[in-house]
Amino acid sequence: MAPLQPMPRIQTLLAAPLFACVTLLAAAQGAKPPASVRLQYDVDGVISVPYSGSAELLWQRDGNNYTSQLVVRKFGLALQTWTSQGGVGPLGLEPQRFVSKRLGSDAINALFLRPQGTIRFSAGTPDAPLEAGAQDQLSVFMQLAALLAGEPQRANPGQKLMFQAVGDRYAERWSFQAGAPESIKVPGGSFSAIKLTHEPTAERSQKLELWYVPSMGYLPLRIRITESNGDFLDLLWASSHSP
Repeated sequence: MAPLQPMPRIQTLLAAPLFACVTLLAAAQGAKPPASVRLQYDVDGVISVPYSGSAELLWQRDGNNYTSQLVVRKFGLALQTWTSQGGVGPLGLEPQRFVSKRLGSDAINALFLRPQGTIRFSAGTPDAPLEAGAQDQLSVFMQLAALLAGEPQRANPGQKLMFQAVGDRYAERWSFQAGAPESIKVPGGSFSAIKLTHEPTAERSQKLELWYVPSMGYLPLRIRITESNGDFLDLLWASSHSP
């Protein structure tokens, strides 16, 4: 993998595959998406040099529609913004549009054209077939929360959740495996958490680790993304607010 410059690598890190085996078509029937919330994180990491900043994950649900946005900031600047919009159906979240915007660059998007069964990319990537239960790289955070809340046994150690995942330039299959319960300490407190891990694939070299906390409505209170060269970003929950 060729070396990346510090600013673009933030996008590369957070474009990571932000996931006994369970098929999504059967598993998602019990999905319970969280109530609307705004999560604030402290961000630590290394992107060539030590990095610190903040992040905000907004989740809003209005009936059968949702909007989610994740913004990573440093020195008050929005270095990277992701937005996911869509509906809520029998399989959980049903993204319709995913947008990625990096500081100094134009926004690029992926459209979920459900009637045609197609994913269309604005950046020129060829269209991809749209699978049932597909998520984008941002909606995956709350989809996993919804799956765990709907059926907590999905968090039993060794269980896997698998589905199609879509970024601004790709569509592939992701798999998240549940580990043993862990205690985590973040700026907002100490909690017992369920850890889900997505290992690197042949196509993408990043590792994604997510810690969901049952006592906080299965919200992701820690998100860690690690590059193959050791660079990483660690989002640590600090507080929650009304959207």
